[in-house]
Amino acid sequence: MVRNHISPSDLQLFSDDLTLCQRVFDQIRDETEIKGTQRNDLLAANIVRFYKQRIKNEGQLLILAMTAAIT
Repeated sequence: MVRNHISPSDLQLFSDDLTLCQRVFDQIRDETEIKGTQRNDLLAANIVRFYKQRIKNEGQLLILAMTAAIT
């Protein structure tokens, strides 16, 4: 019952979670020309936001974050 009241934004990220998010971030940075602190911060924030929305498949997370980054 308590889980129904927990917002995705309240979920903690653990080492394995952060490792996956970092891999996605690095891959997008390598494949695009994203430059600048603000764009990097936005990319990282989007990756974490999508991950916390339970997009935990690396391929799906990569596609969503890449799409958000280039639009």
